[in-house]
Amino acid sequence: MAKTGFDRMKVALSLSENVRAMAIRSLVTELFFGMFYVVWQPYVIELGATLPQLGLVQGIMILFAAAGSLLWGRLSDVWGRKPVIVASIFCRLIAGVFALAAQNWVHFIGFGAFMGLSATWQQTNPAESSLIAESVESSRVGTAISVYMSIGLMASITTASLGGYLALNQGYWIIFLSCIAGELFNTFFVSMKLNETLERNSVIAKSNGTTRTGLMDLVSLESTLIPFYAINFIGSFSYGASNSILYALLVDGLGFNTVQLGIMSTLFGLSWGLSQLPIGWLMDRYGRKTFLLLSEVANVIVMVGYISSREFPVFLILQIFSGLAHAMWIPAHIALVAERIPAAKRSLAMGKLSTFPLLLAIPAPYLGGLLYESFGFSAPMMVRLASVLCSLVVIFIFINEKAKSV
Repeated sequence: MAKTGFDRMKVALSLSENVRAMAIRSLVTELFFGMFYVVWQPYVIELGATLPQLGLVQGIMILFAAAGSLLWGRLSDVWGRKPVIVASIFCRLIAGVFALAAQNWVHFIGFGAFMGLSATWQQTNPAESSLIAESVESSRVGTAISVYMSIGLMASITTASLGGYLALNQGYWIIFLSCIAGELFNTFFVSMKLNETLERNSVIAKSNGTTRTGLMDLVSLESTLIPFYAINFIGSFSYGASNSILYALLVDGLGFNTVQLGIMSTLFGLSWGLSQLPIGWLMDRYGRKTFLLLSEVANVIVMVGYISSREFPVFLILQIFSGLAHAMWIPAHIALVAERIPAAKRSLAMGKLSTFPLLLAIPAPYLGGLLYESFGFSAPMMVRLASVLCSLVVIFIFINEKAKSV
C-alpha cells in the first residue's frame, strides 16, 4: 500500500530527535510570524515611510543578513551548530522588540538589523541547514528539510489571514508581542532539546588552523559551487527589488488591504506547505536538479501574471505557483550544495553562498522602490522575470545532479 504524505512525515520525524525539535521550533515561530509577514510592510507605510524608505529598511535587513550568514556559518563550523542556532533565534526576539517599540519608520531600521542578523528572514540559516543535513542519511536530506519546513508552513497558513484581520481591527501590537513570546519560548526549548551534530575532531581541526587559512576560507569561492553562486547572485538582487517589497507595492500601487494580503499569504502558505513534503520525497527519489528547473518555471508564471494583471483574484491564484516554486527550490538547493561540501566546511560554505549574493542585493529594495515610483508596478517585476530566465539557463547547463566533495 502506498504511503500517504502523513505517513511519510511520521517516518521522517522518527529519523532524528533534531528534526523533531527543529520542526517544533518552526511551528512556534510560524504561528506568530505568519501574521507578522503579512502586516509589517503596511505598518511601516502607516508610520509614514515612502516606498524607497521601506526599501532602505529592507536593504538594512539584507546587509545584516549577509553578515549574519557569514558569521553564523563560520562560527557554526567552529563552535558547533546548536549555540549558533540559539543565538540566531535570540536575534529574532530582539527584532520583535524593536517592532513593538517603533514610533516611526526609522525605528524599523533596528528591526531590520537584528532580523537580518538572525539569518532566518526569508532565507535558510546555514547552521540550521547543516544540522538537519547531518541529522539524517544523505539520501533523506530532502525529505527531512521538507518535514521541518512544512510543519512551520502549515502553522503559518492558519494565522496569516488572522494577522490581516487583527491589524485592521485590533492593531499591530498584539502581533508583535506574540512574536516576542514565541521566540522567547524557542530560545529555551532549542537550548534544551537540540543535539550537536558537528563532530568534535572537526571543531579541533578548525581551531588549529592558521589565521591566513581562516581568512582564505572566508573569502574564497568553492569551485564546485560556482554555478550556485551564479544563480544566487542573479536571484538575490532581483528578489530584493521585487518580491521583498511586494506587499507594500500591492498596498500603495494597487490598493490592496491587509485582509487581502492575509488571504494571499494563506494561499501561498497552503500551496507551499501541502506540496513541500511530497516534493521533498520525490526529489530524494528522482533527483534534485529537475526541481530547481521546475521552481524557476513556476516563478516565470508568477512574474508574467504580476506584470499582465492588476486584479486581486489573479494575484490570489498566482500564490499557488509561488508556493510551489519555494517548495521545490529550497530543499533541492540545500541538498545539492550539502552533497558537494564536507561536513567540516559545510556551514561556512552555505553561509558564504548566502552572504556574497546578499551583498549585491543590499541596494535592491531601494532601487525597486525607485523603479516603482518612476515606471509603475510592472518595472520591478520585469527585473525579476529577466533574472529567473537567466537562472533557468545556468541551472540547465552548469548544474549536474551529483558532484564529488572538495
